Amino acid sequence: MSKPQAFENTTDEFPEADDVVAEVPAGQPFAVRETQRLYRLKAARFLAVVAADTEAEARELAARHDAFVGDWQNPEFASAELEETGEAHIFGDVVIAAHATAPVKRSNKG
Repeated sequence: MSKPQAFENTTDEFPEADDVVAEVPAGQPFAVRETQRLYRLKAARFLAVVAADTEAEARELAARHDAFVGDWQNPEFASAELEETGEAHIFGDVVIAAHATAPVKRSNKG
């Protein structure tokens, strides 16, 4: 087997980190779609808050982002409320949270 190659006395071959100058051209800022609408989709145990322009878009975005695969596109699964805000929100932002529920009462029979 051959012996692995090792660098010896390489400090003279490479410049100090302070001596390296890299110029990175300033890029164009990213254009993002914004909206002033927030949809609150309320299901039995979950709430989805979605920044979207229409209810249909909000339902589709919630369905795509739900790890539990809720039927957000079905109006019977979740009601929808629209809130017009004075703030800009990034279109497509989705927050899904579980509602707190009362603890399950179990019988002491055993």
